[in-house]
Amino acid sequence: MPAYLARITVFDVLDDDERAGMGDALGAHGEPEMAGEQVVFSVLGEAPDLPTASAAATQHTAEVLDGYTYEVDVAGVL
Repeated sequence: MPAYLARITVFDVLDDDERAGMGDALGAHGEPEMAGEQVVFSVLGEAPDLPTASAAATQHTAEVLDGYTYEVDVAGVL
């Protein structure tokens, strides 16, 4: 099945423990990127096409980050 890369940007200020826990819960790949007060996690997943990948990444993120301000960008199916 084709893979996709989702970049999940969290806009809330996170301390080191929150970042680590959030990365684990999201299943993030590698270390998160810091962009000012924002944190960007890279999450790999599998889906047959871009619409399915976007829906899956958005649903997964919503379940994990309930209460946080975030944005999900799926780079595409690889």
